[in-house]
Amino acid sequence: MIDEAGAPIKVVHKATADDTYWSIAAAYLDLTDTYLTSDLEKALRRSPNATKPELGETVTIPTLLSAAPKSPEEGRLGWPEDRALRGLYIRGGTAQSSLYTAVLSRMQKRNLNLIVLDAKDYDGLLTYKSKVQLAVDSGATKSAPIRNLERTIRFAHSYGVRVAMRVSCFEDEFMTHAHTEMVPRAKWGRPYQIGWFDPTNEAAQQYIRDLVVESMDAGADEIQLDYVRYPVLGIQGADFDLERRKLTKRIVIRDFVRSVHALTQPRHVPLSLDIFGVVADGKPEDIDMLGQHPATLAAECEALSPMVYPSHYSSGYQGFEIPGNHPEIVGIATKKLLAQLGDKFPNTVVRPWVQAMDYKSPEYGPAYLAIEVHSSDKAGGSGWLLWNPGQTYTVAWQALPPVSNPTPMLAGGTTSSTSPKAPLAP
Repeated sequence: MIDEAGAPIKVVHKATADDTYWSIAAAYLDLTDTYLTSDLEKALRRSPNATKPELGETVTIPTLLSAAPKSPEEGRLGWPEDRALRGLYIRGGTAQSSLYTAVLSRMQKRNLNLIVLDAKDYDGLLTYKSKVQLAVDSGATKSAPIRNLERTIRFAHSYGVRVAMRVSCFEDEFMTHAHTEMVPRAKWGRPYQIGWFDPTNEAAQQYIRDLVVESMDAGADEIQLDYVRYPVLGIQGADFDLERRKLTKRIVIRDFVRSVHALTQPRHVPLSLDIFGVVADGKPEDIDMLGQHPATLAAECEALSPMVYPSHYSSGYQGFEIPGNHPEIVGIATKKLLAQLGDKFPNTVVRPWVQAMDYKSPEYGPAYLAIEVHSSDKAGGSGWLLWNPGQTYTVAWQALPPVSNPTPMLAGGTTSSTSPKAPLAP
């Protein structure tokens, strides 16, 4: 930190009887560019095994921020001019561990420029300390690992990495058990419990919108909606009551996405949607079953991210006996989706999810992953996202070696990029 005269500010703490190095580190952490309390605690100790300072001891706080952080609104990085975002998935637990800055460092050296960070996964548990009343009352945020979401986003920014907050929408195993009034009805009238909200339930929709707003308030560069569809498994006894209300799944999903877009657009925060890979083939039966019609949804967002994992296609797809051994499927599916959209949606990009794990893919490895991302680029995708729920990206670092001109670090996470804001769909 620098004072008004340009001289460095020194921050010291005079220890009391109740102080530990941990409590001091926790109290001053947000003034520093050290990410974890445990790392700051180590830096404060007078000796490796000490846990407490002496009474009255003066403890100097190291690694102070060079300047006060910008507000979340000012700190957003915006999309790059070419709108190509290359990134990977991060769980909340990973974001609150020593792996976080290590991953960001490796990304920065490879010019990867986006992380997709869970706000809420399909289990329904939040990854940060939410103030949304429904989350607080139900306990969905009680064990959230991320202590300060705004700070977590700011640290990504310091590496030149943007943050898309992923909100799993209608599959929510926690909240649907806490609030059965939000679930579909069974054909015999009772709540139909399969861990999914009824997508037409207004309370469920509002809960998701509240989380979207909270993520933007924390400085998210993008909002990504996942599970923004109808369930397809275990629904034989469910009555979604669409015919009586003259609704279709396509209309319900479109209208919900439109309501979220109405929140993100005024704040110039791009909205992206995860969609099933199978809808890229354009078969009406698949689209109607899910409610995900690419051309309809493209008008309501800035990016579509089809989940085109080769392992998830059935044997025989494109004539392949083992689709999981064909990384080129990523490019095939991306090209098909772009063909559906044509040139009608110039402000909406296709950014596919690619497989960064060996699931049902015996030949998975660095060469496999490199072919996936190359096939996406060749097919016209605007970047790509690496999916590995186990958070093991060793193969990715091998497939994507460091570049000679990496993204420059931004001092202390306080400096905003000059990249333009994303053009927003009308």
